[in-house]
Amino acid sequence: MKLSRMLGMMAGLVGMRFAGAGLNLLSQIVFTHIFEPADFGIIMLCMSTAAFISLFATVGYPWLALTQLPRLKSLSLESAWQKFHGAFLHDSAKATAAIYILVFLATLFLPISAGAKLALSFGCLSAPASMLLRYDSAVANSIRSFTLSYAPDFIFRPALLLGYIVFTSAMGWNISVQHAMLAFVAVLYLVGVGQAIILGSNGVLPQNWRANRPLFTKGLRARAMPLALVAAVATSFSDIVTMVGGLLLPSSDVALLAVAIRLAAIAGFIIQVAQQFVLPDLSEALTMRESQTAHHLLTRLNLMTLAIIIAALLGSIVLGPFALNLFGAHYVAAQSLLVAFMVGQSVRAFSGMNQQLLSIAGYQSKTVVACLVALTMLVGGSMLLVPRLGLLGIGYAVIAAEMSWSLMLAAQAQRLTGHRGDIFWLLANRK
Repeated sequence: MKLSRMLGMMAGLVGMRFAGAGLNLLSQIVFTHIFEPADFGIIMLCMSTAAFISLFATVGYPWLALTQLPRLKSLSLESAWQKFHGAFLHDSAKATAAIYILVFLATLFLPISAGAKLALSFGCLSAPASMLLRYDSAVANSIRSFTLSYAPDFIFRPALLLGYIVFTSAMGWNISVQHAMLAFVAVLYLVGVGQAIILGSNGVLPQNWRANRPLFTKGLRARAMPLALVAAVATSFSDIVTMVGGLLLPSSDVALLAVAIRLAAIAGFIIQVAQQFVLPDLSEALTMRESQTAHHLLTRLNLMTLAIIIAALLGSIVLGPFALNLFGAHYVAAQSLLVAFMVGQSVRAFSGMNQQLLSIAGYQSKTVVACLVALTMLVGGSMLLVPRLGLLGIGYAVIAAEMSWSLMLAAQAQRLTGHRGDIFWLLANRK
């Protein structure tokens, strides 16, 4: 592939992701002006539940597919491709059943609100479509159909939901919470099935269930399951935070939490996109043992991400009330929580690219312990601090989780690869 074409594709995909992020943010602003805070909190909890369940129910197969399916395709191993799909169907079905049982028990025995129970129910209903969308997006990426990989989830899904809600509101219809969540579920199934139809035989199909082979699946499972935990902390942390808050807070506070965590996540999204630009060059430099080149790349990227996160942190302090007021006067009360979440993003930014260094070196599964510790800090800290500090307790729990995640990744990168990707190590070892 020529460099010009590669750069053009990267620009297009990054632009698509930014457009999707903008659509999601616009949708949330529109929703906050249509629904009361308590109702908006229920809707956001429903969306986060769907994302959370689909992430863990896929058992890491979408992330494993990104590296393994292209390999199988290049070797013309069509039967192995179908077995991979079969393994996904079997393992995801078992994981989904287990999660559904846990959610059912939670709604029976945990002291959660009726709104949270409603959101959990709709989240479970939409999870299969969300799972299909996650997995088939990875399959599309594997066959280099990049637009089909990103556009359905980042563009069409939020655009269709926003268009429907705006249309029904403009028509003067009285939109209930249940109506909005049914629309969310319907859009997920429509987009997921549409993507599957376009993928055709390349995507996962019901008949792939019979292609499952226990020994083949067992080997994949051992590699895929750790990736689900890593992805949860690395890419879906805001959904987990929202879900934890939904179990501990009233729905009106969940609305504040959902807005604050998603505003803070914008800075993390920008940093993630910047890191993706240097990953090919960094991987090549490390593979060719060009340590000086890798060091320079990491230093420049760290300085850039630190500039971004410091600007975002200062912006949240100075402009936070204005940004929150776009959602409505009620949401300005989330200012302190927004700053706390930005501090958490700053901690992650200061950790640099230690996670990417471990992945390039093939140590993805070694980061599972760090993920478990971070999740334990988040859940345990929230349960301990929310009764005492309210909303801000989750902010402090997020900071503690980010610090544990960052410190453990730094220690693992140093021990397993002999170097680190954070600014502290890079400046101390500059040549």
